[in-house]
Amino acid sequence: MFCSNQLILLMIIAAIAFIAWQFKMLKKYALKFDRFKIDERNSCFYINKQAIFFKDIEYIDVRVLEQPSDLERALSKSATYAYMAEMTVHFRDRPSAECVFNSKGALYKALKQLDPFVRINENIENYKPQIMWGRLLLILAAIIIIIMSKM
Repeated sequence: MFCSNQLILLMIIAAIAFIAWQFKMLKKYALKFDRFKIDERNSCFYINKQAIFFKDIEYIDVRVLEQPSDLERALSKSATYAYMAEMTVHFRDRPSAECVFNSKGALYKALKQLDPFVRINENIENYKPQIMWGRLLLILAAIIIIIMSKM
């Protein structure tokens, strides 16, 4: 049997491990993205301040990267809504450029804005954010059960 000092030490070690894991998830999902900005006036967009002109682009495609596991989504706020994807810009005369997105909404918005100006070899609607009805219903059911059990 554990004595109280050992139990406290075990709880401190578990808390430190959990906090370290949270920082790992933050670095892996929330802080991993490229800056993207479109400039229609100058017929270009920027990836991390590098200008890419529409006339130089042959086409754009998207590659889905490793997604957070269900455990990561359940226990880490930074992984809950993460959607890791890489937009690849293929040029006519030079190597391609990549732009990493960490949310489905940001990727969808970027592709929607670029669609009138460049060829996109993807179905943009696949990247439209969806409401997670299953999780919402589970949370609502849990709240109802808690309220009913207190009556």
